Amino acid sequence: MESQLPSSQDSVPTQAGSDEAARLKQEEAERRTREHVEMVMRAIRNTCIYCLEPQDFTNEEIYRAHSQLVIACANEILSHHGRKFVLDDNNRKVVKFLMLYFNNSPLALDVFPNEHYSLDKNIMLVGPVGTGKTLLMDIMKLYLSRLHSPLEYRVFSQTQMLNYFKQHNNIDFFTFNTADSKAFEGKPFHVCLNDIGLKTQKFYGNDTERIIEEFLFARYEIWEQQYKRTHITTNLETSDIAELFGDGHNRLFDRFKMFNVIPLLGESRR
Repeated sequence: MESQLPSSQDSVPTQAGSDEAARLKQEEAERRTREHVEMVMRAIRNTCIYCLEPQDFTNEEIYRAHSQLVIACANEILSHHGRKFVLDDNNRKVVKFLMLYFNNSPLALDVFPNEHYSLDKNIMLVGPVGTGKTLLMDIMKLYLSRLHSPLEYRVFSQTQMLNYFKQHNNIDFFTFNTADSKAFEGKPFHVCLNDIGLKTQKFYGNDTERIIEEFLFARYEIWEQQYKRTHITTNLETSDIAELFGDGHNRLFDRFKMFNVIPLLGESRR
């Protein structure tokens, strides 16, 4: 049997075959690029507020729509008490600041231009009993919920946290929330703790102040490392906070630099 030499077509790729290979290689490179870009964009969408595009609140229509939503949320909450929300000279600027702040709008910083507030810091509302501090934080929680905002937070009172401590001998749920997490850092969430400094009884020999200190120390770490917000309301003056929680080294009081300290004054609304 005669052997047959390979033809030139068997030994040398055709031009068409070479073009097809190049095309497939190019398509694969483009596919990988698209996948990588999509991965990065997902990361941006899922990351903290610094990557979120703020709404243009200089647009009157946008500003008015958000303002109306805030008032609607306020009236929804107060409807259970047969009341309507009242904006006045004592709370108008605070409500405006909070609305802009929770939307990451730089215009928030113009509301109290001499206070050097920051969009990166947390909220501490301070003022006498009954001025509406807790109510405002409840309103903002509902407002953020309606917007499906990633900054929506859970609201608890100091008493609720202390009752949790009484049952579990820790406040992990309010801090790192490691109970149902395999990760060392846990699953902390944005939180607002109301009535900081309220005098209550001791729990198993633990002073209320020491439990609050533990909360504030942990939440400071969570804010720095995991960007989870911690908001609080209190009837205490700044000097009272220093006296109540001071340890002689200003370690805890130094943690209060993570807050925009916002006074809410006026007559009791209760």
